[in-house]
Amino acid sequence: MIDAGTVTYFSNQFIIGTLMFVRIAALLSTAPLFSHAAVQPMHKIGIAGLMAITLTTFFWKEQPIIDVHAWYLVGLVAKEFLVGAAIGFSANLVIMAARFAGGLLDFDIGFQTALLFDQNADSPTLIGELKAMASLMVFLGINGHHFLLESMVASFRAVPLDTFALTGSSIEIIIRLITTVTIVAVKIAAPVMIALLVTNIALALLSRVAPQLNIFALSMQFKVAVGLIVLFITVPLFVMTMKQVMSVFQNETFQLLMALNPKRAS
Repeated sequence: MIDAGTVTYFSNQFIIGTLMFVRIAALLSTAPLFSHAAVQPMHKIGIAGLMAITLTTFFWKEQPIIDVHAWYLVGLVAKEFLVGAAIGFSANLVIMAARFAGGLLDFDIGFQTALLFDQNADSPTLIGELKAMASLMVFLGINGHHFLLESMVASFRAVPLDTFALTGSSIEIIIRLITTVTIVAVKIAAPVMIALLVTNIALALLSRVAPQLNIFALSMQFKVAVGLIVLFITVPLFVMTMKQVMSVFQNETFQLLMALNPKRAS
């Protein structure tokens, strides 16, 4: 016959496993590669379930005993979702920066000209998606998916299931990560934007020298050619920049994990 101690033992394991599952599922929903639309939700749930079972087996003894109280458990579930989403979101910011840089180039080159005539047109950011996929390849090339797994495992030691606090240092790190996205996007797009600026100046001078030329029609073809050529030439620079930025964001992610625990942050 099962005694009360056995019931308490298994119920505590089940609660810890459920909370771990919520954190892992939130991370997979916001992290690069795993959050892609090509990964089906059922696959994400299955991966999160397997990882939760595995981590519960190894880490449940290190986790505190959770009180079985409805409102307390609801708060812990919300907290676990925020922690997992914060880890995945911070890792995904690099991909967002690359997509943002491509969006800037789409407007400058002219691939988003349709939006000038119809702002409700569903026109995809061609270079934005290309740079996002290229940055994802760089992410896999430097074993970024391994980093996600390491950060997830480290999060259960850095931020236990009953510990969470948005300290001043954690808010500062989140703001710094978000503002860095714009800076990184401008750095990625800078070579092509400078080349297009020089092209616009050259076309403006040409329009003064030869007013009979249709500069508007000529500029659309010329800017596309110059933009694609410079984009192709700067591929090594893009890869090198993404590697450096991803390593910086990895360090910032671990600092964020430390800051979410008020005991470690202090």
